Amino acid sequence: MSKEGPGELDKVFKALGNVTRRRILQLLAQDARYPYELSKVLGSNYRGILKHLDALQEAGLVERFHGESELGPDRVYYRLNARFGLSTTILPDVFTVRLTRRDKTSRILVPKGFIIPEARPDVTAVKRLLRELGKVNKRLVNIDEERMRFTSLRGKIIRKIEEIMDQSAWDEESCQKVRALIDPIKQQASDPQEDPHDIWTETVKQTLRLFESLFETQGDIIQKKSQQDTEDDDEDKEFIINPE
Repeated sequence: MSKEGPGELDKVFKALGNVTRRRILQLLAQDARYPYELSKVLGSNYRGILKHLDALQEAGLVERFHGESELGPDRVYYRLNARFGLSTTILPDVFTVRLTRRDKTSRILVPKGFIIPEARPDVTAVKRLLRELGKVNKRLVNIDEERMRFTSLRGKIIRKIEEIMDQSAWDEESCQKVRALIDPIKQQASDPQEDPHDIWTETVKQTLRLFESLFETQGDIIQKKSQQDTEDDDEDKEFIINPE
């Protein structure tokens, strides 16, 4: 999946909106497979599987390659072509699509306090694996709940910024500039190699400069209006000259 814009995300959502395509991705996450093999495992029509693979390939989620076959000529295989996490949050004041990429060359580090037990064909090994799986599942649930809380808080803070713009009666173009800077979706679409803290620091600087400029412009407009009102009042005043 490329460094996409909204159009690419639309393709991904469309591709993931079909249950058969999601099942294909589950199988390809385990290993590369060829279309006929997928059709047998899923109990689906071969031509239908080819269409689903084309849709997944167009979305940048899978890629095809030629591989050897033990039964004859080389086959066309499909494998995953993307490493990312995708989540959607819908709450009052919040609609975000979170995209977290992982580079193909990056190693997966085991968090502190967790292990990956050995895979041995005995009950003790299975128990250890299940115990670690339970710990990981619990941690993921806690992370999801905390993410929801912080996402809700972020939405309320952005709502307050919107209120400031409403109170200042800014024009729509100026408001859109501010929204573009603090848009969480666009923040996530930045270069994954960049430090998120550095990106946000620069965003804060740009946003503050924009606010300062807009407040200054608004102040000039108010001052000019005040001066104009004063001049109009002076012109409207009735002067009475007492006769000598």
